[in-house]
Amino acid sequence: MKSIYISTILIFIVLNSCSKKQNKDNITNLNTHSKMSNVNLANTIATIKTSETYENPKNWKARGLMPSDKPVILLLRTTTNEFLDKLEEICITNESSETKLRLVSQRVDELPWNELDTEEKEFLADTLAPAIKAAGFNPSTLF
Repeated sequence: MKSIYISTILIFIVLNSCSKKQNKDNITNLNTHSKMSNVNLANTIATIKTSETYENPKNWKARGLMPSDKPVILLLRTTTNEFLDKLEEICITNESSETKLRLVSQRVDELPWNELDTEEKEFLADTLAPAIKAAGFNPSTLF
């Protein structure tokens, strides 16, 4: 009876110590995943910001469009960069996923949709979508 009791205690100690190690490993993996996601987001944002998405007439032609006027292109570029900055700020906060989604959704709603024609709206949404996806959100639910 005494040996069963001691064996039970030893098994409990072993399982408990394994569980603590596993929890620590899970936390480490989550932190690593979070850091990798942040790096992916940062890279995606940098790529979009340094691209000439709106400025290059070839990108408009690929969409079957004539380039918009310079003021509209400037609006698209400024809007994109400001949105990406806000997206990055939102993603590095300690807020819950639901709160982050709500904040990103608010930012999408605040974009100057009324100042753009249909094609420009689509171009803006298509340009922002990879960053939104890299942030862990589904762009199709936001646009």
